[in-house]
Amino acid sequence: MECHYINLDSAVERRSTLEANFARCRREGWELKRFVALDEATAEKNKIPGKRSWREKGCFLSHKSLIEQQPDDGRSFVVLEDDAQFGLTSLEVIEGVLAENRSAQWDLLFTDINPLRMETMMMLALNRSQLMERRTVIPLDLAKIPFIGATAYVVNGASRRKLLAYLEAGVPVDTEYDVYLNHGMVSGELKAAALFPFITTLSEHSTKTQIQSPNTTTANMARAVFRRMMWLESSEESYNADLATVESRLQGTLHGKIAMLAGAEYFED
Repeated sequence: MECHYINLDSAVERRSTLEANFARCRREGWELKRFVALDEATAEKNKIPGKRSWREKGCFLSHKSLIEQQPDDGRSFVVLEDDAQFGLTSLEVIEGVLAENRSAQWDLLFTDINPLRMETMMMLALNRSQLMERRTVIPLDLAKIPFIGATAYVVNGASRRKLLAYLEAGVPVDTEYDVYLNHGMVSGELKAAALFPFITTLSEHSTKTQIQSPNTTTANMARAVFRRMMWLESSEESYNADLATVESRLQGTLHGKIAMLAGAEYFED
């Protein structure tokens, strides 16, 4: 299966990190290919209409153009952003899920997301250990889960035209790419699921966002920590440093106190 990752020419470190990661985790029959991202200058030069920033328009068009360039041969493929990270079992699990669900009706299969609702995050956290013990990965119906993130997903080759028609309707770009996809799932225009525990996660580069403004750094770090915690191959070493940073920034703040109280609702004495 082909994995296509979106990467700016200037993002050399992200490129080398992802390529080295894929090389360590690669299985026979898998190939990683780079797609040169459409940057904000390209979006501005082409006067892409819409309310979003030029960077966000570039992100939307990068995903759309990558999918457009794939052959219309019915073969599924993976789309990645360059802060994705594979584990040693990621490709094997994806192969197994696809093989066992050949007749499943889906357009997109996400291997990692960031749910937006606290109750969803707690549900995932409380169920992860049971699934790990049973060595089970389950699909989460994304029509019922508000989320952000389009870091890694499989496109059903049979749904390529359907997906492109939906993306074409997203121009002018008034909504971020990941949010626009989620809207399509909620409305029923797209059928999608996320595999859980997450099959892929975020690399160290994820907290250095290229799209959003710098004042979202703490929120981005918290989201990255959660996604690494919910990863199939999660380890405390992969998120402890960022978790400590988030805790220190929230210490004594109203946000931190409310988060602690919200978590206490799920705590069993």
